[in-house]
Amino acid sequence: MAMLCQKIILIKMTRSKKPTRLNFVMATICLNFSYCQMKEKSPIENQLQLYQYGFSGFKSGYKPGFRIKKEIANRGNTITICNYTIEQLFAIAYGAGTLISKEQIVIDVAEPKKLQQIRCYKLFVPQQQTDNFYSIMQQNLHLEFPEYMIALEKRGNEKCMIITNANG
Repeated sequence: MAMLCQKIILIKMTRSKKPTRLNFVMATICLNFSYCQMKEKSPIENQLQLYQYGFSGFKSGYKPGFRIKKEIANRGNTITICNYTIEQLFAIAYGAGTLISKEQIVIDVAEPKKLQQIRCYKLFVPQQQTDNFYSIMQQNLHLEFPEYMIALEKRGNEKCMIITNANG
């Protein structure tokens, strides 16, 4: 139905140079129909489409650092990480916002130098998803770096993060 609505609107708009009342009415009907379809989806399907994230390489002129902020009017949370290593990105995600110290990280990968690549990352999660903030960040990191597996272990009194190759 949504595709049909788009085609009808395009046909009407191509026939006339200026928008007509009919175009507006058709667009309104289609938008309402699309909104109703979205509401019928399960909450999990809707949740997967709501957050935004992105990765980039080293940014010249910026000092390494990260900040977490709540958006104005409780719209959601944002984390911005600039010029951190892949290892540090995992440490923030698995430390739930608190950087896991270098002493608490065990690296058991074939090419440890790859974990030292400098990257930037940004994630926006809307208010209804803030409970899953760090889980979403972990999922993003696994999508971007599927070659690594992360495990958390308690060694003595400390929580340790172990990074291994995914392919064993």
